[in-house]
Amino acid sequence: MGITERKEREKEQRQNLIIDAAERIFFKKGIDNSTMDDVAVEAELSKGTLYLYFKSKEDIQLAIAMRGSEILKEMMQKRLSENKTGYDNLLELAEISIAFSNKHRHYYEFFLFFQSSNFEQLNLEESRIIKYLTEQSPLAIVQECVKKGIADKSLRTDIPADVFAATLWSQLLGVMIVMNYKRNIYKMFGLNAEDIIKTHLELVSNGGRHL
Repeated sequence: MGITERKEREKEQRQNLIIDAAERIFFKKGIDNSTMDDVAVEAELSKGTLYLYFKSKEDIQLAIAMRGSEILKEMMQKRLSENKTGYDNLLELAEISIAFSNKHRHYYEFFLFFQSSNFEQLNLEESRIIKYLTEQSPLAIVQECVKKGIADKSLRTDIPADVFAATLWSQLLGVMIVMNYKRNIYKMFGLNAEDIIKTHLELVSNGGRHL
């Protein structure tokens, strides 16, 4: 291994150690109550060293959200099947999103934070945001399911796949965000948040099927 490769690996290892420390702090204290000073102390680094690896609190938050996205995508890939229609695979994605929110609550909160944030107001490099949205968001998996649905005629064929996928994903996220903040209220009325999310996606998907 050359010097450049070794330095790059060491940098990645240090970044992962910082993210590990940040998770312990953010998951314990919450996003709003955590600071870069807290992370530096937990990681046993000076604040100056911390800023060599992450330029802002939002930069670390995005790194945590990206970890959560990888977990969600892995869960999605395990449930998808070539033997199912694109429409049925989309329903599977809805169930997986629900399971993810229950099993990985902390990652789910960071995931929703970035999915619902105004990126222009965050202290983040544009390249980091673009990479997250284009390469590391589960949207790409949703788009593949939509393409499959268009090909097998389980979804309507008169809408471009990228527009169709972005619409479905945005609507699902919107429902999940509402459920995240209104969960207790729905429980008061005897409604199950998970059932509401699944029913919503079924209605949206059926509404988009080619009849």
